[in-house]
Amino acid sequence: MDNRQWIWQSPEWPQFNWDDDIIQPQLRQTRLKIGKLVGKAESRPGHDAAEYSLDAMLSNILSSFAIENERLDAHSVRSSLAKRLGLTWHLPGTTTEHSEGLAKMMMDVFNPQAGDLTESLIFQWHCWLFPEPAPAFLRRGEWRGDATMRVVSGRIGKEKVHYQAPPREQLCAELTAFMQWYNQSRYRAALDPLLRAGLAHFWFITLHPFEDGNGRITRALTDMALFQADDQSVRLYAVSEAILNHRKDYYNVLETTQRGTMDLTAWLSWFLKMLETSVDTATRRIDQTLAKTLFWQVHHNSALPAEQVKVLNRLLDGGNNGFAEGISAGQYQKVAKVSKATATRHLADLVARGCLTKTAAGGRSSRYIINNTFSPFIGNFMKDITFYGRFEDDILAGRKTITLREASDANFSAGDKVRVSRYEDDVFFCNIEVISVTPVMFDDLNEKHALQENMTLEQLKDVISEIYPGLKELFMIEFRLI
Repeated sequence: MDNRQWIWQSPEWPQFNWDDDIIQPQLRQTRLKIGKLVGKAESRPGHDAAEYSLDAMLSNILSSFAIENERLDAHSVRSSLAKRLGLTWHLPGTTTEHSEGLAKMMMDVFNPQAGDLTESLIFQWHCWLFPEPAPAFLRRGEWRGDATMRVVSGRIGKEKVHYQAPPREQLCAELTAFMQWYNQSRYRAALDPLLRAGLAHFWFITLHPFEDGNGRITRALTDMALFQADDQSVRLYAVSEAILNHRKDYYNVLETTQRGTMDLTAWLSWFLKMLETSVDTATRRIDQTLAKTLFWQVHHNSALPAEQVKVLNRLLDGGNNGFAEGISAGQYQKVAKVSKATATRHLADLVARGCLTKTAAGGRSSRYIINNTFSPFIGNFMKDITFYGRFEDDILAGRKTITLREASDANFSAGDKVRVSRYEDDVFFCNIEVISVTPVMFDDLNEKHALQENMTLEQLKDVISEIYPGLKELFMIEFRLI
């Protein structure tokens, strides 16, 4: 009878495998989004890029502790990180031994000159996680003791065992094998770096080598693996934040996989989903920052009173500090600390100035949201369009004056002012004005169309066939640069 219950008891451990038909499409999608995120960040001033990095590091630390139901002083951790990153424009704040240790740990994680992963490095991280005086039960900066390591829940006498880690006598050999793999796999071209991070996460958390702090050390090792793969993008997103927001699923997929076979498809798929989610979150935040900057470029001469500026910034910042569904007159009154009559007057004024728009609901349900259909260059409302990056130079030089689109991409009218970005990374590069939108059949494309696209007719038809395979009815959008 086979009494094996845990994955590490298998004779195949740790020869992991996965289904590429499931994993590879996720990898492609995640990498595409990471590329767009990096492009957006690089289009911003250096000051903003440094702030994105600080925010991501802070979120990673706070979220990693929150997963374990521990709360940190965000201000002290932020101050320690800002100091280590050399962000001199941040006012120095109060720091602690703990916040300083956590900042040092993040500097190790994101150190481009870091050498191999070693036992002493992991022990140092553990000491920074648990500054003196450490809990009496904890071997600070040492592997766990001889007691059986179990992950349990429930009250005493009614405990449920979710997982049992390898015994202490097996642990050192297991950790040696893990660190050897971690160091060597960094240079394996055949192993995708994102998968390597997911494998490292599962492997180390399964070993559970400490009495406490296993999850936090695991997530730091994961971030280090991601940094070793790409030292730019990982500074912009926080995987631990995504895991925190899906903590129940995190524990469920770990428990299921730790009771299963060497097939890690379910775990890796979930890990890539969290990675993609964290990248999406970071991209939205950068978009939000850009939108706020553009908004104030348009309205900087509006001479708004402080109360209106305060409310507008709350709405522009969004997130937990904003109003996702818009702001009501009553909420405006509380935030701005003004009378009901003043709140109503201020909101009407902001609508008249084009700062806010009123939602469809009426009466007491009326809410007001940021009017983000503006141009920082033209006074009119703007739409958006994207082009492949290879067309950017031709558009900017005036050599490309039309674009051929399917019906769903041709919702423009003559006179529309349109904001233009690259498709690959969504980075803005110019504005155009639509001259006309006319239908044209694929078979009717001619040399004039090709000239306006700055291509030969054969090249034009090849491009259209590649983008819209089999499509016969197109729309020609003629435009000029503004």
